[in-house]
Amino acid sequence: MPASFTRDLCGYRPKNGKPNTSDASDDLSVRLGERFLEVLGVVAGDVKPDQNGLVLERKVIDCLSAVRPDLVIDNSYSALRFSQYEHLDVFPKFRSNYRQSDTSVKELESQVANLPDTPTRRRMAKLVKKIADGYDINAELVQELIGQMPEESLLKIDVAIGIPQFDAAPELAAALSVKWSLRTDRAQDCVSQGHKLVTQRRGRMPHFGVITAEPRPSMLRILADGSGAVDWVYHLDLPALAKAIELEARETRNPEKWPPKATFDRLMNQKRLRDFEDLVTLVKKLPKADTASVSGSLRSP
Repeated sequence: MPASFTRDLCGYRPKNGKPNTSDASDDLSVRLGERFLEVLGVVAGDVKPDQNGLVLERKVIDCLSAVRPDLVIDNSYSALRFSQYEHLDVFPKFRSNYRQSDTSVKELESQVANLPDTPTRRRMAKLVKKIADGYDINAELVQELIGQMPEESLLKIDVAIGIPQFDAAPELAAALSVKWSLRTDRAQDCVSQGHKLVTQRRGRMPHFGVITAEPRPSMLRILADGSGAVDWVYHLDLPALAKAIELEARETRNPEKWPPKATFDRLMNQKRLRDFEDLVTLVKKLPKADTASVSGSLRSP
């Protein structure tokens, strides 16, 4: 079953009359977009604004929150706010709070130097110097550590689905990248995000998927053909897209071997393309929140 809000978002652009799911400069994208709208029952002249990920994010969040109100479901969260990734925030916090110079030690040295010359003052001076030397050594080590530590960061999660935990950060159960349509750079961002979620976690790997209305199999292939960084690619209306591709293929000399259809069929056989309803089913099956949790809100990073 497709997303219930698909028909509300899809239409023709007011400026050029082309489908708002398509790249207006790509003929195949426009043709498939028109077929997609035809299958959806969108009539010519049904004008809808250009959509973007933020609009789609809100629709997805509202839909999934209605299904599982006990979970933390919201957008633009950093993975650092979840239990599997909060360790990544330890060093950045240390670096931001670390003081490179300690004026109190220098002030103490000055105060001791101004005391009358007695055995007690000399012992104090030696002790303060020892403290100052130790601080200088530590400061050098910290600066070397700061210089050597990588600054690679996790991207923000478009839609995060977390399971609240008692007296702890929520566990990230699913992370979703939301792209109304795809370009090569947008698709690569998704792949990069998936790799980071895999390699930088401590604990259970969250499900990672991409939600899109992209009509071109060539773009979907970047995410769904052999890339282990993305579990599944969810299309807002996969049956409608399949029908659109079939209709367009019939206009060619060899429908079954038409490259976009061949690509789409391969992705379907690999079971990497899923309908939005599959995401809803997955969220329904997630473990229940800890009943002892006082609140489902995320702790501050």
